[in-house]
Amino acid sequence: MSGEVKEHSGVKFGATDTHVVQTPSPNHTDSVLLLADPPERVDLGPAEARCQRDLLAEPPDARLIVDAGPGTGKTHAACARVASLVNGGVSPTRICLVSFTRTAVVEIRNRIAQALLDPADATSIRIVTLDALAWAVQSGFSKEARLTGSYDHNIKEALRLIKEDDEVRDDIARIEHLIVDEAQDIVGVRATLILAIIDALAPECGVSVFADRAQAIYEYAEDDHEPGAAKLLDALMDRNFRQLALTRVHRTTDPNLLSIFTGLRRELLAGGRKNMEQYVRNQIQRLAHADAGAISSLDLSAIPQDSLVLMRNRMDIIDASSRAGLIPHRLRMSGLPLCISPWVAQLFWDYTERRIARDRFEKRWHDGQVQAPYDCAEAWRRCLEVAGESASLVDIHRLRAVLARSSPPMMFCSPEFGTTGPILGTIHASKGREAPTVYLYLQERPSSDESGEEAKVMFVGATRPRERLLVGSAGPHHGWGTHKDGRAWRKGKNCVQIEVGRVGDIDPSNLVGRPFFSRQDEALAAQLAWWAHPRREGMNAKGEEALGWQFSLNGGGLRLGGLSHDFRWAVNQIGYGLQRRINWLGHLRSLGLRTMAVASDSAQLETMLEPWKSSGFLFAPLIYSLSYVKLR
Repeated sequence: MSGEVKEHSGVKFGATDTHVVQTPSPNHTDSVLLLADPPERVDLGPAEARCQRDLLAEPPDARLIVDAGPGTGKTHAACARVASLVNGGVSPTRICLVSFTRTAVVEIRNRIAQALLDPADATSIRIVTLDALAWAVQSGFSKEARLTGSYDHNIKEALRLIKEDDEVRDDIARIEHLIVDEAQDIVGVRATLILAIIDALAPECGVSVFADRAQAIYEYAEDDHEPGAAKLLDALMDRNFRQLALTRVHRTTDPNLLSIFTGLRRELLAGGRKNMEQYVRNQIQRLAHADAGAISSLDLSAIPQDSLVLMRNRMDIIDASSRAGLIPHRLRMSGLPLCISPWVAQLFWDYTERRIARDRFEKRWHDGQVQAPYDCAEAWRRCLEVAGESASLVDIHRLRAVLARSSPPMMFCSPEFGTTGPILGTIHASKGREAPTVYLYLQERPSSDESGEEAKVMFVGATRPRERLLVGSAGPHHGWGTHKDGRAWRKGKNCVQIEVGRVGDIDPSNLVGRPFFSRQDEALAAQLAWWAHPRREGMNAKGEEALGWQFSLNGGGLRLGGLSHDFRWAVNQIGYGLQRRINWLGHLRSLGLRTMAVASDSAQLETMLEPWKSSGFLFAPLIYSLSYVKLR
């Protein structure tokens, strides 16, 4: 089953036995090694069967680059590689798999668990993002370890320790097999870190690197001394890595999509065309199943809710989401807070004891008619996994601390911002995702990019669908600005529009604390209002002198909370540049509800009212708006 990596000291690695079966192909006489009961069964032809067999039959000490285009079963092959290694005798605690995103970590762990005799043992295999691995190096071997908010600082400190600390290198040398997923997206100092880790491995340690150069959409480096994605793969070739390839596409059987997945990919990799970006654009438009029209006419109510709606720029998504109002949809892009499921707050908002036993957990669950995407037993299992004190007791303070992290366990979170409806996302944020239908909006004018990255970006977007691809046009958007915190804003003729709802715009004290609420009943009324109507529009934010000019959040004649000091500062900076003081914002909305957790040692508790001060859990709205203020 899925699970967050357990606490450890140093880079200790950790699962159990697995089950690999030999399954005859229905169409061919030769056999194919497949995971037992994989998520998707596919019939393999002789060539593809040979590729799968070659990968799984490689010895544990093999060092490989596996070239895997979109839809060729890369994740399945990576999981099968782990299963075959464990089945062949490699200790699960000595296998480390580095994935590109936290969402992928959960998916990979789930897939591996399906192949294990005891699914719980999947948590023993070390499956992490590169940033999490870097922090494990820091926190395990440096007394000065600290998270500064800079991911690059975390990576660089880990790199320094690997280069300078013999104890760190000795610990890394305990790994018997390293698997690196989505290697084409590892660039800059992260690529340098991967090379340093590989160089610190014992000579007999195997490495399996999965990559697709055609999807390398981060082909740049922070400075000239750091390798880009292509240089990382080239550096591995210089270290005598051998190449294998997965060639058959399993994602789709549609002939038009297959032409994009395979034919267009070959041309991208071959290069040589003078205007590759325009060529790729023309081919995608030619092979699409329909014209999606202009982005300005996008109607989310007419789009199936399991669809992906992809755009090149974050600004296009902000615009489209704002026009959609309360039509159900989800957002997948940078800058938005992670959404912890609201069932956690529903269950624990007024629970003030340090621990909870299973029987009491179940009673509160059923008495409170808790709404969750899974049953009580599964909710208990997840709490137990991250905060269990014994098989029948959960430490609530531990649970609060884990969920209050900037990166809480994904088993409690939704990968998107929102609760239902089609997913609006940037092409970059869609990596690793797929859907039956994809609406892809391309920029009207080609860029001046000469690196070929824009062509690859379009290729990534066009290879997300399983059945249908619709291609539309993203119109030009002029006048957008970006604040220092990444906040989008723009000045119109008589107004200013400002993005509201980024990470840090709302904190717990804004929702159940002073100065926004002076009494418990006022805060409780606001929390109940959010629970009763999580999807709202027509709200406003008002800067009030009595609140130190912080913005209160109001709707339906009720104060619902407020916005943070950081948000006030950002708005002040935008207003200063316009020589205007902004004290009112209209057209705010909420797309749903999430849980906020506060650790038991957080300074925020001092301003929070009871019972939230003692429980540490509360409801928070999914505020996301392109709000505006008139200029006078």
